[in-house]
Amino acid sequence: KKACPVLLSNGNLVSKGELPDNRHFTEWQDPFKKPSYLFAVVAGDLGSISDSFKTMSGRNVALHVYSEKHNVDKLAHSMDSLKKAMKWDEDTFGREYDLD
Repeated sequence: KKACPVLLSNGNLVSKGELPDNRHFTEWQDPFKKPSYLFAVVAGDLGSISDSFKTMSGRNVALHVYSEKHNVDKLAHSMDSLKKAMKWDEDTFGREYDLD
């Protein structure tokens, strides 16, 4: 847990907890089938920034962008690009973000 305090994957975080020997876990559920090359697992000592995006139906979605801790001050551009891409998907294809 000390070496990898952040555990990330695809989908919605459904549970997390502590394990023996100073370990921990997270469980993720992605309700949409994807090919294996789109599956991701990340574990590390990361920093992040957070923001939110309001979808076209008015739902607020939490957004998080991660990097090595010494690069957190460089993440604002990534967050801005993410929000613009989400808006473009909605405007162009009528596709609303589909995770929680």
